[in-house]
Amino acid sequence: MKKNLVVVRAGGKSLHHRWQEIAYEDRSYDLLISYFSDDAFSEFVAAPGVQAVLIKGGKWDGLYETLQDRDLSQYDYFWLPDDDLDISATDVNYLFDAMRLYGLKIAQPSLTPDSYFSHFVFSQCPGFALRYTNYIEIMAPCLHRDILVKALPLFRGTMSGYGLDYIWCRWAEAGAFRAAILDEIAMHHTRPVGKNLKAVMAETGNLSSEDEEAELKEMFDLSRRTVPVVFAAILEGGQPISGRIPVGWRMCRSWMSMLSRFRSAGEARAGIFKIARRQLSKPLDMTTISMNSAKVFE
Repeated sequence: MKKNLVVVRAGGKSLHHRWQEIAYEDRSYDLLISYFSDDAFSEFVAAPGVQAVLIKGGKWDGLYETLQDRDLSQYDYFWLPDDDLDISATDVNYLFDAMRLYGLKIAQPSLTPDSYFSHFVFSQCPGFALRYTNYIEIMAPCLHRDILVKALPLFRGTMSGYGLDYIWCRWAEAGAFRAAILDEIAMHHTRPVGKNLKAVMAETGNLSSEDEEAELKEMFDLSRRTVPVVFAAILEGGQPISGRIPVGWRMCRSWMSMLSRFRSAGEARAGIFKIARRQLSKPLDMTTISMNSAKVFE
């Protein structure tokens, strides 16, 4: 029995077929495809270790409907990627291996230089094995079962998932040195960020992604926006490094040395300068926040 599960909300252009490119016996994970497209679901072909369901909605409310009645106890880790991420099955194996090796509770692969991104800090940074952070994106989080079980009720009321990334790194089950960007493993984000989300949410008459974020922040009494900050890291040779300024200097120097590899050198340069300022000046609030049952489940 596999101890890891990949759950993807998939449409007609989903890239999840890549995660079946090696034999099931060589994969360390099962795959659960939660289709939101009737046409894509109709073309599903059964395979060992792969299940499929058809559930309408967005990514996160759809994940809630997909997982709420399932026995999650058989799996240790769950990867919840967007369907436009190009990453090999071998690297998905490595992702789960890294979670165990480094004792992580929440993490994500880094992004290849040709990727579309929301936050440049998640771009793969040569010279690093991983970077410890206060923030893991909703694009492709890998969660320990403890985090998923706690977060799952929050998925119910949000299509976009905006705001989840402010919360899950600050639960006691996660915390400092249990949340990381994995530079040894990189994925290519192939489509512009949020290209279809706002249109779909407008069509369905749901709250905007910004409204969903505001609701989650209110649940947890979060007054300000959280930004990603890297406060420690492990270098490729296994050497630890700590401190926002030393880590920030290494990150920026590494990215500047490879500007020509990015999809847009100008966009990358702007991202690097923003990170340099952030590493120097932005507050790093790692205080633990707790679930407020009355607000979350009312």
